[in-house]
Amino acid sequence: MAEESVEVVIAADGTVEVHVQGVEGTRCLQDTDELVRLLGGDVQHQMLTEEAYQQAEAEEQDRLWQG
Repeated sequence: MAEESVEVVIAADGTVEVHVQGVEGTRCLQDTDELVRLLGGDVQHQMLTEEAYQQAEAEEQDRLWQG
């Protein structure tokens, strides 16, 4: 498993980007929820990484297998 990291970039115009790496599935959303709230809580755009989708596919396959 890759090292988990969160990078916060604050642009000159005040916009904030949060980049999460090394976190499987959509857990990154829960992991950064408090940070987003502290930064004002206004999410204008959200894009999940391949890691999130790969884990989601694996979870769906597990559900189908278990019936």
